Amino acid sequence: MELKKYESQLRAILVGLSSMGVISCGGGGGGGNVNTPSNPSSGNAQMIGVTVSPTTANLSPGGTEQFSAAVTGTTNTAVTWSAGGVQGGNSTFGTINSQGLYTAPPNLPNPIGIKIVATSIADGTKSASATARVHDNLTFQNAPIKLGTSGGNVTDQTRTGNMIFCCSGTLGSLISRGGSLYILSNNHVLDKSDQGAVGDEISQPGLADTNCGQGSKTTVATMAQAVPLSLHTVDAAMAKVVGQTVDPSGSILDLSGIGQPAPPSSTVIDPSVGMSVSKSGDATGLTCSNINAIDELVQVTYQTQCQGGTEFKVTFDHQIGIAGSPFSDNGDSGSLVVETGTSRPVGLLYAGSDTGTVANPIRTVLNALKDPDTGEVPQIVGRGDHPVSCPATTQAHAGTAGPQARSALTQSEISRATLARNHRMFELMQDSAVDSVEVGRSDDNPTESAIVVTLHNRASLPIPAQVDGVRTKIVQRSEPTSSLQTQARQAEVAIPVGDSEITRARTAKQARAKELMANPAIIGVGVGASSDSPGESAVVVFVEQGKSVTVPAVIDGVRTRVIATDPFRTFKWGKSTVKACSRK
Repeated sequence: MELKKYESQLRAILVGLSSMGVISCGGGGGGGNVNTPSNPSSGNAQMIGVTVSPTTANLSPGGTEQFSAAVTGTTNTAVTWSAGGVQGGNSTFGTINSQGLYTAPPNLPNPIGIKIVATSIADGTKSASATARVHDNLTFQNAPIKLGTSGGNVTDQTRTGNMIFCCSGTLGSLISRGGSLYILSNNHVLDKSDQGAVGDEISQPGLADTNCGQGSKTTVATMAQAVPLSLHTVDAAMAKVVGQTVDPSGSILDLSGIGQPAPPSSTVIDPSVGMSVSKSGDATGLTCSNINAIDELVQVTYQTQCQGGTEFKVTFDHQIGIAGSPFSDNGDSGSLVVETGTSRPVGLLYAGSDTGTVANPIRTVLNALKDPDTGEVPQIVGRGDHPVSCPATTQAHAGTAGPQARSALTQSEISRATLARNHRMFELMQDSAVDSVEVGRSDDNPTESAIVVTLHNRASLPIPAQVDGVRTKIVQRSEPTSSLQTQARQAEVAIPVGDSEITRARTAKQARAKELMANPAIIGVGVGASSDSPGESAVVVFVEQGKSVTVPAVIDGVRTRVIATDPFRTFKWGKSTVKACSRK
């Protein structure tokens, strides 16, 4: 299981070798941000476009990243660079020179995401941007170390010819059992997806952040126990702390806020739909989002070796789905997921995609790691409850919609909804709370149309989940005649899904999940909230992007919510920047 392992590729280059054998370490990455065509009134005959690469970079304070810009549609390909909205940057946001070399600020910024912009000199209205995330989770620490940091098995590397691939993840949190302290992380981080051995050394930072072991690192633990992936329960392992190398309080980097390490709460809790959660991990530092699915049956892809070997799939049930691509990336595997308001542990992060994250429920993890001889269950090392101060830019991106929401509805979809609306409009309008009945787009499945029912009050009768086979979408009319009325309407929409609703959806999910997953286009089924009907539950169906499947609007009387995503995996997901370090 190679979920969120951070990968570092070492290419052997036989020129310019230093005395240590390491010649260069630099950023890599692909893809960019292409801007809109130039305005015809500007006088440019061609469309000018700007692309920046990489689009995302993760750096330590004081670290560097080489950004590049490509300008098309003009012979003048020069650009100006800015960091944090300041041309050339400054000491707060970091600096960037005319060649695009960015140097992170010496101190942790807040927010940690710095916007890097390249602006065309030929047309100042054309630009492209990238994000530099500056955090200290991937840097070497003097003992005793804080957790939420880079780490992994020191043997987690693969040689292919003259190339070496190194992997590592996150040393998530501290647990205790039988009077000893252990580091909690994933099987695929500490035990190399069942390919490791008891006694293997665990280092901080991991190989991916030390030029495959060439940089400074400390052995902080030894592999002690892993839950076999073949059990299909959790992706978890524990490593026994060596000496005094780990902070015995269990402090996790940034858990009270940027630059403020703190232990988690010692009280563990179960996940709930809509719960605000946080994590501090190697790849993306401190991030926050919300839970969009619980009790999830999900298929996750692993590899038997770092950046190679054989791929295999493991299906887990009763998992946690977390919304938004900014929440995690390669290297965040093993991070402890906590409730934002209290820092109470909720889950153990282990897999992801370009649109979301998957975590094991923490209670299941701890029970799976009980002592095989005594049956003692490990406990989270922590203190009292305290809030996490989320970075400003993270929460705003938590629920980013996927590509499916951007495509226009087909004419057949619009016609289908129009026929249903014309047929049932007067019936729906009999309820005095209904203001209008129109045709629009479903939020539960953005590729489908919906009959949009606008209410000015609570409907006296339930609005059906579908009408003539077309989804319904319920909208509360916004009349901000006073701030109190506006707050009341917002509070009504934000009401959490009730226990009875969750039970109703869980029953439907348990009865139909395996049947749905028999379709290869469906890679996950969970329990969540409907976006078309606030306060109502939904069976959440994760569909692999690019594959065609028809998901019923209603399953056993429960609405369905469709989320298009790329496959969940423990390696190579998201927009990570793969480091390339060359050595002999």
